[in-house]
Amino acid sequence: MTLFYSPHESTLVDEEGTPLLLDVEAADYKPAGRVAPGEPGRKSATPHVLKIQLGMQCNYSCSYCNQAAQSDASTVTRTADADDFIAGLDRWLHAPPRRIEFWGGEPLLYFAKLKRLVPALRARFPSAVLSMISNGSLIDGEVLDFIEEYDIFVAVSHDGPGQHLRGPDPFLDPVRAHWLREFWRRRGGAAARAAFHFVLTPRNADIGETRQWLADRIGDPSLNVDMEGVVTVYDQQTLGGPGSWSDADYERMRVGVRKAFADGDAPKVRDLAFRAQDFVESLRNLRPSSSLGQRCGMDDPDHLAVDLQGNVMTCQNTGARGKHRIGHAEAMHDVQLTTATHWSHRESCNHCPVLQLCKGSCMYLQDDLFAQSCENEYQFNLAVLGATLHQLTTLTLKSISGDIRRPQRRRVIPLVAA
Repeated sequence: MTLFYSPHESTLVDEEGTPLLLDVEAADYKPAGRVAPGEPGRKSATPHVLKIQLGMQCNYSCSYCNQAAQSDASTVTRTADADDFIAGLDRWLHAPPRRIEFWGGEPLLYFAKLKRLVPALRARFPSAVLSMISNGSLIDGEVLDFIEEYDIFVAVSHDGPGQHLRGPDPFLDPVRAHWLREFWRRRGGAAARAAFHFVLTPRNADIGETRQWLADRIGDPSLNVDMEGVVTVYDQQTLGGPGSWSDADYERMRVGVRKAFADGDAPKVRDLAFRAQDFVESLRNLRPSSSLGQRCGMDDPDHLAVDLQGNVMTCQNTGARGKHRIGHAEAMHDVQLTTATHWSHRESCNHCPVLQLCKGSCMYLQDDLFAQSCENEYQFNLAVLGATLHQLTTLTLKSISGDIRRPQRRRVIPLVAA
């Protein structure tokens, strides 16, 4: 059986033109901005999501760190800068954010700054969701009490059997393991104020195996986890290491995705379930590609990343002492997002069958780094597409034909002699 799919119109029909889903009704979608270096995006003084970059120091050295190439460009701030940041908010922030995120490096290395920022922000914006992502190694009784007092949603990043690519495994330290389990007991489960995240790499390509590994260490067989997606390639170290997958690695990942859906584990991996549900909704509502922004959301004017000195950056993973400083919060009208490329400006994305699932990979990567990141996203989302179609139709995706264009890695690499 052949199905005909348009990722730009979100139509999926059989040979007779009959939609695969019966309850199809076009919804009203607004077009997304299509930023590019020559068509810069803007930022709003009334952001829905405010991301505060505390600094890029970390006590781990992940082999695929998404900030390593930017660490020299990050600003160095004092604890007193947290007080200045709070004092200056009224000069540029004109409405309460819905969500405030605290970012490192490792954000708990900046606990002294958090103790200045969080109480003031919670008092000023009582309805805002406060959140952070941590490697979990610095959680102890004081930190956990602080998290509870101010109701901070915390996601712990841990790659399960692939943790060695990130750094030490806190579960091998009895004290750290105790506090991680206590963290989950007090904040996870029914409370839904905690999560464990992992990144798919060649060393933990099996989604179900990684979830089970974490569930065993936490002691919660029903553990639901989040997934940060497949590894993105931000620098040459990652390109030559865990960012490059073999055909066998990709196949393990595809088998793992299919197995997660077949065994009923997919709902326990939130990102996996969300991608499948979002794809089905795109078909049901005939979502046009023109409405798709980047998956990270940082091309949206209502998503804002700042450091404690008020510098506005491309995203929370970039530093303000380089090209990714795009302005200052107190001069928001001058901020220009010139460092990003919306997927619509990339030929491969315009000819991609998984566009509705991927939404363009990282918006500021170029050349080889984008090409490898794109390939990783393509292989992962193709597996999700196939598994979702099987759930809908009981059919197995055998092949995709059409004008598919993939970005190519360079065959010749320039060397600079010093």
